[in-house]
Amino acid sequence: MAGSELITHYVRGLFSFAIVFIAGFIAFYSYQFLTKTVKHRERRPWDFLFVASILFLFFEIISLFVFLGLIEIVKLDLLFWSKVSEFLYSGFVLLAFISQHDLIINNHLILISKKDDMQKKVVENVQKELDKTSKKAKSAK
Repeated sequence: MAGSELITHYVRGLFSFAIVFIAGFIAFYSYQFLTKTVKHRERRPWDFLFVASILFLFFEIISLFVFLGLIEIVKLDLLFWSKVSEFLYSGFVLLAFISQHDLIINNHLILISKKDDMQKKVVENVQKELDKTSKKAKSAK
């Protein structure tokens, strides 16, 4: 191998290991999230994300083994399947974030409306206390 080919090969191997590590971390994190949100029905996108992360991790491990020469797959366009898995994985990540974003916005709207209701109650209570105080002051005169 020439010098530039060796560097390219080294960088490709480095990124292959990094992708496997990142995919494993995401699979672990999504699994942890699923175990803590068993009772929530809004967690459906995280189910998809977990399945997609496991499949992506599996594909990246196979890709790493092919790169290292540990296994050999004949007549399989690895670059094509890599792009397909990246596309599907990215789509599921986007789906999870969009749906969670909607849930977060809905939760903020609920919290804002609860705060507005609490503020109205506080204002009403203060107004009642002021009315009582002014009536007592008038009756005392």
